[in-house]
Amino acid sequence: MYASPRFASARRLAAGTLLAAVFVSAPVRAELPRLWVAGDGDRIPADALDYPSRDLNPFWDGRMIRITACRNETVAVQVVVAAEFSAVTVTGVEVRFAAPPFNRIAEVFSEHYLNVVKPSPDDEHGGWFWYKAAAPNLTGWLPDALVPLTARAGRGGLPIRIEYGRQQAFWIDLAIPNDPAFPAGLLRATVRVQTNEGLVHLPLQLEVVDAALPDTDLVKTMIYLSDVERRHGITDPAIRRAYRLMAHRHRFDTAEGVGLAELPAYAPYLTGDAFTRAAGYDGPGQGQGLRVFGVGFYGAVGKQTKAELWKEFDAYAEWFKAHAPKVLSFIYLTDEPRKDMWAWVKEKGDWIHENPGPGGKLPVFVTMKPRPEVEGAVDIFDTVADALNIDGVKAERAKGRRWWFYNGMRPMSGAVTIDAPGVDFRVQPWICWLNGVECWFYWESTHWQHNHQGPRAGKDQNVWVDPVTFAGGDAEVNGDGTLFYPGQDAIFKDQDRGIPGPVSSIRMKNLRRGQQDLAYVALAIANGHERQARAIGKKLIPRAFSDAKPGEPASWPVDGTAWERARQQLIDLIKLGSPRRDQD
Repeated sequence: MYASPRFASARRLAAGTLLAAVFVSAPVRAELPRLWVAGDGDRIPADALDYPSRDLNPFWDGRMIRITACRNETVAVQVVVAAEFSAVTVTGVEVRFAAPPFNRIAEVFSEHYLNVVKPSPDDEHGGWFWYKAAAPNLTGWLPDALVPLTARAGRGGLPIRIEYGRQQAFWIDLAIPNDPAFPAGLLRATVRVQTNEGLVHLPLQLEVVDAALPDTDLVKTMIYLSDVERRHGITDPAIRRAYRLMAHRHRFDTAEGVGLAELPAYAPYLTGDAFTRAAGYDGPGQGQGLRVFGVGFYGAVGKQTKAELWKEFDAYAEWFKAHAPKVLSFIYLTDEPRKDMWAWVKEKGDWIHENPGPGGKLPVFVTMKPRPEVEGAVDIFDTVADALNIDGVKAERAKGRRWWFYNGMRPMSGAVTIDAPGVDFRVQPWICWLNGVECWFYWESTHWQHNHQGPRAGKDQNVWVDPVTFAGGDAEVNGDGTLFYPGQDAIFKDQDRGIPGPVSSIRMKNLRRGQQDLAYVALAIANGHERQARAIGKKLIPRAFSDAKPGEPASWPVDGTAWERARQQLIDLIKLGSPRRDQD
């Protein structure tokens, strides 16, 4: 039910009037905008006033917001304001807990919409992110960037005008501290939405489970971060640091082109010293450093002689042994080598392995699948999802090698575009864990200047206005490579948000959600419930990688409801504690 649905049935109208009398701190008016609540797995178009789960979902019963979380977890909901009667201006959104010390756990963002006129192409039309049978075919005004309400007015900051016939969602993060003193049990709060038509109160109930999610993730991530300073128009190192800290708060590792001379300054991110309260960091993963590092990212080997390679990689190996021994450091030999380069890969990989010095022990990484032509030369293979063979992963592991996957290809994995369902980023950690894949790699997160490919080669991209961020040949892809958005914009100055750092996205939040799901799995495993946790995951995602077929749709549910129910099942496992020997 909603605050005052003018065009609803008589039953709904009566209920809405009652709710308005209870929760609206202003004279009851028929024009009060409809408010409803969704979970974090839904990507809700601005014009979808009839969204299927608006009346009832696991977070919302039509009257109250209900959330369950552990300590060291960030949970999120979306409060949607619908302008069904006339245009609405929102002047304030906040969360107030009954106990004031807890109010600091809430952070509110406005969702920014991009008009996707044409869906990203499927495989039959030159696309790389889904086969035709698994294409989502989403178009319209789709949300992705999540802008802090402190941004410039008109650029995501308050006030925000919602045109008649549209709706505006506000994303609310509730970050539960990793503090044993933070009380378990029920906490009550109120979401207050102030509009030009009045003030609406939505009651919120937060249940805090008496457990804390672990800081270490079951699945490694490696997400590339490129030139952010130029877009911000600032050379201050604090800008790049803000991106690294946001990534850490969302439980993924950034990967960057860091040379040997730059490693001493970069060391705190590898050791975890940069991710402590003493260093100004607040969030999960306290003291946890990056887990992977690519030497010479996107191509460490060019025209060097064998002796030059040995000397260079010996220096890297010695530095990591002395300063960051826990980091999986590897040599990024080359990227996506064509068939005519396989002999080159074999030669250079063998050169590296022949090195009698410490550099000879650095694993060699190449974005290709295992082939006889490169046997023994490559230690870490990395492929797109539809090239990954689950049995092959096991076989390579038996040989002491690794096989990872990158980007996304439905129905073998989630997709990475903004015209894919919100839960697709949540899929990636799950399928890695379920199938023994150690790491997921995403090729770019700040693709604001197009690379060397296609008709946009080298051009700056207005990612706040144009949803197409990758173009190769005739294929135009919506939102590929833009996990972050720039809070300042020195190139497209009219789009400057006035935020001195990164702006997050719905895709980023769903990646965090997937990693947190696996943190629940880790707790379940510690309590002896791995079999049950794995069954929950397999029911969610029955087929991925080589178990999924090109002619099939994606096997996982695309709305957030089923995912939240699965999370509740994991929470129930945590509440069970360790089973008795005769029970499990």
